[in-house]
Amino acid sequence: MAGRHGPGLCGCGDQPLGCSPAGATSSAVEGGLIRAVFPDRVLRRRLLRSVGAGTLLAALGDLLPLGDLHALAQERAAPEKRTLKAGFLPLTCAAPLVIGHERGIYAKHGIALDLVKVPGIALIRDRMLAGELDISQQVMPVALSTTAGVGGTVIPTKVLTVLNQNGNALVLANRHRENRDPRNWRGFRFAVPFEQSHQNLQLRAYVANAGLDPDRDIVIRVTPPSEYVSQLRVGSVDGFFGGEPGPQRAVYEGVGFIHALSKEIWDGHPCCSITATSAWIQQHPNTFLAAFRGAVESGVHCADPASRSGMAPILARAEYVNAPEVVLNQVLTGRYADGLGQVRSTTDRVTYNPFPDYAMAVWLTVQMQRWNMLPGSTDAKALAREVMLATDAQRLLREAGASAPEPGFGRLTVLGRPFDSNDPQGELRAARRG
Repeated sequence: MAGRHGPGLCGCGDQPLGCSPAGATSSAVEGGLIRAVFPDRVLRRRLLRSVGAGTLLAALGDLLPLGDLHALAQERAAPEKRTLKAGFLPLTCAAPLVIGHERGIYAKHGIALDLVKVPGIALIRDRMLAGELDISQQVMPVALSTTAGVGGTVIPTKVLTVLNQNGNALVLANRHRENRDPRNWRGFRFAVPFEQSHQNLQLRAYVANAGLDPDRDIVIRVTPPSEYVSQLRVGSVDGFFGGEPGPQRAVYEGVGFIHALSKEIWDGHPCCSITATSAWIQQHPNTFLAAFRGAVESGVHCADPASRSGMAPILARAEYVNAPEVVLNQVLTGRYADGLGQVRSTTDRVTYNPFPDYAMAVWLTVQMQRWNMLPGSTDAKALAREVMLATDAQRLLREAGASAPEPGFGRLTVLGRPFDSNDPQGELRAARRG
């Protein structure tokens, strides 16, 4: 076998890499950083196979409570709290919290989760901000809006990991089966879970793309996810944009059909995150690191197709999502009835890649500015750097003398159009022009 820094293994000792002598120091530092945060060799290899060394390194750069590489490498102190109150919403998005708890993944990292089921997004946000929850599931972009001071109070908040991507749908009532052109939706009433939610922002972008003004031509109501199907059934709304299993349950109960999966609007979009306030992280740095490790491992576990068949029976239980197992299986496997007489197969209907990046945060921020939820002067890139914790490795790695990946201000594709997160003001001007 080749030497440690020849063509063979990289500094982490797990992944093939061709290293020149000049790159040996950087590779050793980078490998040491990965080993320090993920000392379990089996997990480390799984992470490297699933997301690659570059993504892993990019996910470690803003571990703010640890300060620098030396502190990180020495970090072996016991968690300040052994049991964390972790809020979750009864949605398939919560799988990395629920499944990680049930499979003992968090326990392996020295902490236990006291899972607290919360029925609504406003309530779970308020309980986290009040300190009643240590960490919690939050819909994107709640962490961005609280940090930016939406509502009048600035409360710095961090996204530890993204819980899931995709996993939402735009659903219409059965009476609209012959009216699927959004240009004809004037007067429609839609339910979304929260004002500052990606569901609201995606719905707005979708109807605006069809030439409608979401503030004038349709009605958008904030509605708890547990009420989507009942409101559709009684005719209070014409449709909803929400997280699973609500959309599939509407089909299962015969009251609606899936007009579009969220991935058809923005493939790979973030849905929910594991979030904590900056103050809590600063007070509990070792607990934070344990929770971060557990969240990452749980996300990788849930992303593995081999894990999916065992997830539905757990999530279906009353204390968790409380939904029919057949409904959850359709979401998790991606083989589902659409309510229009077709059985479709979309393997990435919901995914669980735990690592966020800046670009997704910039799109969400620009949309909040577009619809006057945030001032147009808000620095979207600075907000992304502050909130999206596990993204930019440049500062930490360069301080340690290592090479560093570029920041994640890349391009996205939403509604078939490119979005340059490196130019948020230009994108905002373009969006406002329509």
